[in-house]
Amino acid sequence: MAPLVPLVLTGLVAGVVVAQSEELLNCGSSTYFPSQYTCFDGDFLCPVLNGDIYIRCGDACYSTSQYSCSDDTLEPYNPDGPLEDCGTSSFDPSQYVCLDGDFLCPFMDGNATLRCGDACYAPSQYNCTNGQLAPVTAPSCIPNLGQNVICDDEGCTFLQCCPGLISVADHCRDPCELVPSDCPTSTAT
Repeated sequence: MAPLVPLVLTGLVAGVVVAQSEELLNCGSSTYFPSQYTCFDGDFLCPVLNGDIYIRCGDACYSTSQYSCSDDTLEPYNPDGPLEDCGTSSFDPSQYVCLDGDFLCPFMDGNATLRCGDACYAPSQYNCTNGQLAPVTAPSCIPNLGQNVICDDEGCTFLQCCPGLISVADHCRDPCELVPSDCPTSTAT
């Protein structure tokens, strides 16, 4: 059991480091990190689990890979099923998501887009606050354990690690965590 402790601690620290590099947003009386939750209607939070953005349907949150929402009612997702209703419109749940019971947003690159006012947006590119879209801003440097390589179809971009960190493979790391014997130790008096 002891060998699992460092792995679990590393996972917890990685989650905290990612969360610390982004700004807390408000949703009703709650605050949240946009990489971990999505706020619907200004007061309803749904999680982001393993990169899957859960969508609001009535008083529930659902994964678009398992369910669709037709007039605020969850329906098991059937890729060969009939068109579903969203307000006065019909839609294919493999191409659109119904938000607020009457607003359709498309899937982009396999991910559901979300509503912000009268627009649809990709949460990986924008934040929505009080019905206004703003681009997601990247941190000025990548914190410890953060991924510092972003690749797309045009190649890879290396991002700057925060001061005191080095790039190891595709993550920023504290050199003292890699080789503790090479780092000064503090002694308590």
